[in-house]
Amino acid sequence: MKDKILKQITDYYLNSRDFNGFPLYNFDKNYTDLICQLIDEDKVEVLSSAFVLNPHIKTLRLNIDKEEQKKEVINKCDSVVLYPTEKYLKSLNINSEKPFTKMLLDGQEQLKILFFNIEILESYFQDPRYEVFWSDYRGSIVVADEFYDDNLEGEYIKDFGLGYHKEKLYEERVVGVFLGDLADLSLNAQLKWKINYLDHQQDYFINGGFYKNLILGEWVDEVSIYDAVLDEMIVINNMCENMDIPHLFNKIYKPHTFEKPEDYRIMFLPTLKNYYGFMLALEKIIVHNINYKTFTTVARFIKPVERKDDKGNLKRSLQMMSEWLKQNIRTSENIDELIINPLKSIRKIRQVPAHEIYSNQYDKSLLKKQNEMILETYKAIRSIRLFFVNYPGNRDIKVPEYLITGENIRVY
Repeated sequence: MKDKILKQITDYYLNSRDFNGFPLYNFDKNYTDLICQLIDEDKVEVLSSAFVLNPHIKTLRLNIDKEEQKKEVINKCDSVVLYPTEKYLKSLNINSEKPFTKMLLDGQEQLKILFFNIEILESYFQDPRYEVFWSDYRGSIVVADEFYDDNLEGEYIKDFGLGYHKEKLYEERVVGVFLGDLADLSLNAQLKWKINYLDHQQDYFINGGFYKNLILGEWVDEVSIYDAVLDEMIVINNMCENMDIPHLFNKIYKPHTFEKPEDYRIMFLPTLKNYYGFMLALEKIIVHNINYKTFTTVARFIKPVERKDDKGNLKRSLQMMSEWLKQNIRTSENIDELIINPLKSIRKIRQVPAHEIYSNQYDKSLLKKQNEMILETYKAIRSIRLFFVNYPGNRDIKVPEYLITGENIRVY
């Protein structure tokens, strides 16, 4: 009878759609003693509402004391659910062509995070058949509607997160995915991800925001520096309205959404092509987006600058900005060093792919260069807002609290 009970629990787990546990109330007789013996023999384990929110799916490895498990069975507590143990399942040597489905067949937990070479994401970003939604530390992959019937329906990743090497940290980014999501992929898709599976999984860890949000169910109050730049631009334009001058930026992009320029994000593959793509997006968002009319408009306490130089040539926007800031702001800070030079660097780097033929290269140092560039850009844009706040009435303009404190801004 004990073997029959174990088989019933095991068959239910293996044949259920989501590798569900067998509810204790499904037994038509009282098998408490036999189930407790199976727990002692490491063949059956127990989840209940006393241990987890949803005991019908084994989400995490909990290592619950056996006596506590047996107590739930003896007391027939609410939502007692039985599972074959990982040790017992592995002894069955169940075969499967699908490598990640095999891991669930062997009893591993659904929310186990597996780590992969981050380059696999590039194949999805560069393929128009997929839509990749990315929000700085987590994202998802879906098949575009028009291609859903092209044998791609098995490629759907509900959640993936940014991970790092424990020693190299931000110098080596990886991608982490829940085992449950990977096990739902088609055979071809699982094999594709398996190729990018990293050895020494224990050397990697997932981003804290991903863990807090999706594992612990906690609210994440961190903000990406990429969104912080866009929020600063919104505040600056609002201050311009109060100053009765045209918006400093012609176009505003929505932060904290997926509605941002495609390459305005961290690079997944550190190549020159991707780096220059990022610089092009940054140049369009910031430098090319500057409104020269801001600097030629007369307003209260504000002196304009000329549109043309002494020779009658049109001045560039950054030259006008430099003159305008120095003319209207009293500060001991070096305005060119603080604001103008970082923005000039964007334009200078952007000119390379625009005017030269270059060969694409793989270079991990580009990750550091990208981080340095977005940091310098943020400091420049933030400095403009801090200068503007001293204009009469601008202190009443609403500024997101995180921009004021700067405490939760992250470079992922």
